[in-house]
Amino acid sequence: MTSSSRRFALDVLVVALVAFAAGCGKRDGAKEYAAAKAAYEVRDLRKAEKLVGESVRLAPGNVDALVTAARIKIDLGQMAEAKDFVDMAKLFAGDDVDVRLLDAYLAYYQQEYPRALEVFNGIANDASMDAKLRSQALSGVGVVEMSRNETDLARIAFLKAARFDRRNPAAWYHLGQLYHRLGYNEAALEQFDIYVRLEETASRRVQEVQRNVIPKLKDEIARQAAERPGASDRDSAASAKALAEAETAWNKGQYKTAKSKYLAAFSSDPLSFPAAIGVAKAFEKTDATAEGQKKTFEYYKTACMLRPGAISTFLKTGELAMKLGHYATAVEIYSRALAADPSNFMVVDGLIRALRKTGGTAKANTAAAYQAYRDLITKKR
Repeated sequence: MTSSSRRFALDVLVVALVAFAAGCGKRDGAKEYAAAKAAYEVRDLRKAEKLVGESVRLAPGNVDALVTAARIKIDLGQMAEAKDFVDMAKLFAGDDVDVRLLDAYLAYYQQEYPRALEVFNGIANDASMDAKLRSQALSGVGVVEMSRNETDLARIAFLKAARFDRRNPAAWYHLGQLYHRLGYNEAALEQFDIYVRLEETASRRVQEVQRNVIPKLKDEIARQAAERPGASDRDSAASAKALAEAETAWNKGQYKTAKSKYLAAFSSDPLSFPAAIGVAKAFEKTDATAEGQKKTFEYYKTACMLRPGAISTFLKTGELAMKLGHYATAVEIYSRALAADPSNFMVVDGLIRALRKTGGTAKANTAAAYQAYRDLITKKR
């Protein structure tokens, strides 16, 4: 921040308030404000900055102009100046929801996380508020929680935000970021695709997602598949033949024969979901030993990895993990399933059970947060 720009913001605060109190000035700043809004909408930030500054000088009590000025300063990366405008707006309309949202955002930027959360949550939990405003506040909650490394709380906030306003691009963008951080690449790709479709302005963020984030995610997904053992020597024809033979044997009740055929199909194509799920079911049917249960579980986990959207498979695998006492693994399985289907209450129930089984106050608190989300998605609207 330069000293001249800082002086400009202070001049706006002092000179404009004096002018307002004295009742001087023949123009009301409406023309300048309208022009500033038009410039801002086409992302001509410097022009918008100049115009809105003049509008505020002429009419310092125009809260909409002050809010717009703060947003322009934020987009320009001038956070200290943005705070000056927010502080001015608070003098005139401290309870205005747009002012409160901006104040919370600036608190987040200054790493005053408790204050940011207090304001964001106050708006998000206010049932009298418009759903879109509550959604914006929840997006803010999620961003703050991500910065605090509270991954589950951040995800719950973004999911709630999307539920309150399906067209809130920020919720989908940040959820995509969160899933990428967790390694849920297919889910991250889906969120970013939704974000790009929803965002109306061709901002630098949209361009970055379109040109870099999405292509890199696709490449990463393809690379991970190609690096699976045996993926380079896939024989799809041999796998399909073995699968057909396995299905025939299974339908005849020849389960051991079916198992050997499913194994052959998977060996020929380690990226085949039908082969992996077939092996898992065959071991489950034919081998009740501890070693058999272990193999059943491992092949179910492989099937989940090969088809991240197969919710029924995830539910089955999660139940097996719980049965075997692998509670932390169950948490991860249900968590991935939730990324694929955030409205599936059976998935949320499984995640809550697994979190509670892992023990500890932190996990219990996380389970309680997911329970609140569960209550929301099953609530009649």
